[in-house]
Amino acid sequence: MKIFRTGIVPLDAQLGGGIPSGSVVALIEEPGAGGDVFSYHFAVEGSNLGDNVLYIATDDSVKDVRRYLSLYFPRYQDFTLISLKSDEETDAKGYLRKTMYDVLSGVKTIIKNEKFDRVIINNLTFFFSRYSIEDVISLIEFFLNDAREKESAYMLLLTKGMLEERAEIAVKHFCDGVIELSLREVENEIQRRLKFIKFKGIIVPRAVMRYELTDRGVKIEPMMRVP
Repeated sequence: MKIFRTGIVPLDAQLGGGIPSGSVVALIEEPGAGGDVFSYHFAVEGSNLGDNVLYIATDDSVKDVRRYLSLYFPRYQDFTLISLKSDEETDAKGYLRKTMYDVLSGVKTIIKNEKFDRVIINNLTFFFSRYSIEDVISLIEFFLNDAREKESAYMLLLTKGMLEERAEIAVKHFCDGVIELSLREVENEIQRRLKFIKFKGIIVPRAVMRYELTDRGVKIEPMMRVP
């Protein structure tokens, strides 16, 4: 079984080396927790290792994503980057342009027509705001089947608190792994924390990981134990 390193060494260590092939992992973040930076690590690590990477951005243009990437990774191997912004013209081999009347179907078409080793969706909230919960769960099930068939790995970002509770619960239920990113104010300082909610195939770590966002991306501090 292939293991997909995230590029964040302490996180990979907790996962037994990285994300197992055939997995779909949800990264559920509070606004400002830096989930996009985690997704950049995962994409860049893959592209630098020669993996075929697909990154789908829902809220930022391709130009903006590349600018954000360059803040943390001045040099990286390029990968397929698509924006779903209505004014964005980039696509993957024309698939998205042909199916833009239905973005959900367009995303499926792109994935069906090429073997990607890593797929990042930033952010699932986009789909929940435009489609029914049942349609989005069907999309996640499509991702699950594709990941298992192609032995790939998916990272799906979701903003916490923007959806009705049953939508978040459904995402947690269907995904193989769930990682939550949160913010806390401690003595006038903002602290960012990561915890594992579930992860198939490994014993879920009880440790809470505190991290910072630096000019080199995510920096994880020594772990804390959950009391």
